[in-house]
Amino acid sequence: CLGKSSCTVSASNGVFGDPCSGTAKKLAVVYACSGGVVDNCPSDPNKTEPGQCGCGVPEGTCNQSGSITHVGTTQVWDSNGQDVAINRPTGSQAGDLLVLFLHRTDDDLPLRVSGWNHVAECYKRDNGYDCSTEEDCTSWHNSDFCGTFGSSGGEGHDLAQSIFYKTVGSSEPGSYRFNMNRDSDGHPGWIILTALRGASTSDPVRDWDNEGCDGVEDSLFPSVYGQNGDMVLLSQSFDDAIAQSKFGAPSGTSTFGYVSNSDEAGFLFGGKLTRTGETGAMKTQGDGASSCKDALVSLTIRPK
Repeated sequence: CLGKSSCTVSASNGVFGDPCSGTAKKLAVVYACSGGVVDNCPSDPNKTEPGQCGCGVPEGTCNQSGSITHVGTTQVWDSNGQDVAINRPTGSQAGDLLVLFLHRTDDDLPLRVSGWNHVAECYKRDNGYDCSTEEDCTSWHNSDFCGTFGSSGGEGHDLAQSIFYKTVGSSEPGSYRFNMNRDSDGHPGWIILTALRGASTSDPVRDWDNEGCDGVEDSLFPSVYGQNGDMVLLSQSFDDAIAQSKFGAPSGTSTFGYVSNSDEAGFLFGGKLTRTGETGAMKTQGDGASSCKDALVSLTIRPK
């Protein structure tokens, strides 16, 4: 009857079933008009008012389930990190959010990529060191590459990851190329690219944090703040080639992406948050491997 000035509902077993066979039933209806605004998500705990769901826009123009979905992920490893090609995830379409994870070992890694928005990073001087960030950069090679990170961060060459995002456009290419080098001498680089539907594309990252030396053989991703319905993404660089089974997805997440070759590996885990607040540290499952040989970044993605 929603949206109609009048309607008929048949009080019959064919409509409502017959849970108490052989007994008479009555149908009671209570209906209130709300000035022409229909509340199509009455159970949404984040709605602001009838007709406005949790993503803060009129009904019918947001994701009615109030959720972000994982469309797909691609990954690639390259021996020198130069002119690396990666396909856009199959099934991604205009309006989807692409989140790009660039990983590198023993070499530079850009903090700027043309056409992409930079959001998070972790640059390590050596295994036992914590992450350096863009804020720690004290000198630049050029506008894209940091030359020196302060507070004993060195060049941040041992192991690093840098994270970016963009929105899929109406004429988006099916693949992308990235040059992670500032010179002609290159070491391995690897990329994980994931597509999300229903995510905010104007300001997608609600919170992020990093960890360079968690001190345990499992990977212990740092806690971040998120809200019910956000997507949490957990990105791991690892400074050894490693079997996927060594680092299983933390509770409440699944493995979105994995790549391993030569002497390095990358993982991407993701999952929907079901409550608002700090996630708490999120630990991988499995045997793990040498402690402090990983670079970890946690981030929460808000819905539209």
